[in-house]
Amino acid sequence: MTTGVFLVILMIALLFIGFPVFVALSMPATLAVLLFLSGVEPTIVVQRMISGVNSFTLLSLPLFVLLADIIARGVMGDKIINMTKDMVGHFKGGIAITVVLASLVFGAISGSGTASMLALGSVFLVALRQGNYDDIFSYGLISTSSSLSSLIPPGVAMILYATITGTSVQDVFLVGLSMGIVFGVILAAYGVFYAIKNKIPVIGKFNARACLKSLKEGFWTILAPVLILGGIYGGFVTPTEAAALAVVYALVIEVFVYRSFKLKEIFGIAIQSAKTSTMILVLISAGTIMSWVMTIAQIPQTVGQLLLNVPDSMVLLIITIVFIVLGMFIDGFSAMVIMVPILFPVIQRMGMDPSLFGVLIVLNTAIGTNTPPFGIHIFAGVSKFNVSYLTMVRALMPFVILSLISLLIFTYIPGVAMWLPNLLKLF
Repeated sequence: MTTGVFLVILMIALLFIGFPVFVALSMPATLAVLLFLSGVEPTIVVQRMISGVNSFTLLSLPLFVLLADIIARGVMGDKIINMTKDMVGHFKGGIAITVVLASLVFGAISGSGTASMLALGSVFLVALRQGNYDDIFSYGLISTSSSLSSLIPPGVAMILYATITGTSVQDVFLVGLSMGIVFGVILAAYGVFYAIKNKIPVIGKFNARACLKSLKEGFWTILAPVLILGGIYGGFVTPTEAAALAVVYALVIEVFVYRSFKLKEIFGIAIQSAKTSTMILVLISAGTIMSWVMTIAQIPQTVGQLLLNVPDSMVLLIITIVFIVLGMFIDGFSAMVIMVPILFPVIQRMGMDPSLFGVLIVLNTAIGTNTPPFGIHIFAGVSKFNVSYLTMVRALMPFVILSLISLLIFTYIPGVAMWLPNLLKLF
């Protein structure tokens, strides 16, 4: 118990002081080994940290990060918007539906919500303004729809969860796709409601020729998620192999087909991707040693005992609140690395589907990106749209509330989130 108290107090203190999360995880764990675990060789710290990132599945993470950066630099995002706008833009609330649908498709290629916002945010805003949507609504819709991308395979956060818990990546991806589609429908429905309430006129009519033209121009773009998801669920490739093939595919299409940038620019893109990947991998490495020491200190068992007599519904609510509060102050990857090893045994005891739990956590962290005071999409919006911090917070609040309601529905009515896996079980 002494070791556990030391770990928790020192970690919280370091986080509040402002130390990097990597230090706040690795320093207490290392000191605990030196001070309390006399029978353990200090070299085990390094060995555990290395083993934490020595995973074939985890190799897909930097590859999907690179894929997202390649697409964000190129024009695949523009092709997606043109296709979706020509298909659904003529409906009531069609431009709002376009934003949501384009984010879903972009997520199926990049797996990154932030990449989606940075790549498509400006184009989305122009389209919404042309459709007579209020800027405040537009900022909130763009940011929340971009967050939706993290639920769609190959979401980087889902890969991280699967790596931490040893859950099948394919299973997590399938639940993510299922939940992402439902959440997308909820966002699109809200966009239609907003358009009807504010009497926003429909702009243009369906043009079959324009639709076919945009589909033809975007053919190579739409083929990317088909290859990624089809390859994984068809059993032809593993997620890691799919990531490698997708990077090569996107690079060839952007450089030689769309000619959006030159091949020599890939070095700069790769450097940026390496920085992002390193940040995530370092967190995983530090989280591995912290998780190991916590297990020795029996912290997960203690948490399990504390929650033993608490109803399952209340446990899920507590977990939701914990992740939402953490998301207000630290990034989602850090929150997952810190809390998932502690809470996963509790979920196993409850008999909850680990894939469903993982995607609920990903949605929690996605909501956190839009939640003050430190949600990353708030600051991305401030920079992207050149507006004040308070303007972005005001824009996001209705969508945060809508997201939380959706999260509670997925949590307490799991059939809504699991409709796709349940459907596939029938065949």
